[in-house]
Amino acid sequence: MLFVAAVVIMGGVAMLLPIIPVAAEPENADIVMQLSPVKKHQKLEPGQKFEGSFNIYNLGAKAFDFRVYVKPLTVGADCTDQYNASSDYTQMTGWTTFEQLNFYDLQPGDYQTVKFVVDVPKTAPEGGQYVVIFAEISSSNPNGETAIQVHKRVGYKLYADLGGKNVKSGEVESVQQNQLFLQPPIESTSKIRNNGNVDFTAIDTYTVEGIDGKKMYIDVQEVDVLPDTCRIIDHEWEETPTFGLFKVSTKIEFLDKTQFEETKWVLVVPVWFVFVMSVVVSLLIGVLVMRIKERRSGVLTSKK
Repeated sequence: MLFVAAVVIMGGVAMLLPIIPVAAEPENADIVMQLSPVKKHQKLEPGQKFEGSFNIYNLGAKAFDFRVYVKPLTVGADCTDQYNASSDYTQMTGWTTFEQLNFYDLQPGDYQTVKFVVDVPKTAPEGGQYVVIFAEISSSNPNGETAIQVHKRVGYKLYADLGGKNVKSGEVESVQQNQLFLQPPIESTSKIRNNGNVDFTAIDTYTVEGIDGKKMYIDVQEVDVLPDTCRIIDHEWEETPTFGLFKVSTKIEFLDKTQFEETKWVLVVPVWFVFVMSVVVSLLIGVLVMRIKERRSGVLTSKK
């Protein structure tokens, strides 16, 4: 009962504490490159020639040159994107060519269009193919040599579905949600695996409610999970109060159905408070034991 009362009190205290937002660090506005769109899902067939494009925008204060090139899009054992390893699902790297590789003097406020062609061979395998097309800002070094100094790059991801015998299968491998935090923030980690031969999109919805049912935080993340790979989704409520009891829900959807749904009560309490409560409970237990002993002593005395 004491613990329940303490939890209720902490929930009330948490509602009174101010929530301080975290300010983002300012960005250098001299060289700012933006890509649009950032990805495309495209159905292709063996023998087909697909023509695509995307735009590079200069949102900074200075003009820049950039170049484009294609890399395989794979996923490593840590579930993050890799661009140097090849697999059966990155053969499209060799099918992709460009109308133009080098672009010059992109002025502030202006944009240039990058055009590419994917020439799918008739012998292309079934399932998915994945590449990333990079646009990279570069300049000659101060000595006028031909070496390249890289400032920044952005990537356009192309997800191709070549049809055939597609296997769409996946699972939620794990969802880690602790129910006790000794300091903010409340956080969670989900891991999703694709067991098929074509990519799918997973949506992870993370919701935090107060003890009064009011929604205090919602984070919806959408990730593309490539064949035979995994994705890790991290949620972090940066503005978590120091004290509080919260109802935390996780819902993960992919392949046209809800694959995982769970709700837990999560307690946030600082270490010093746990220590104080431990001392208080220990004292109460000590007092209770002493009273029991005193009563027993009184009963034995009266019998004599």
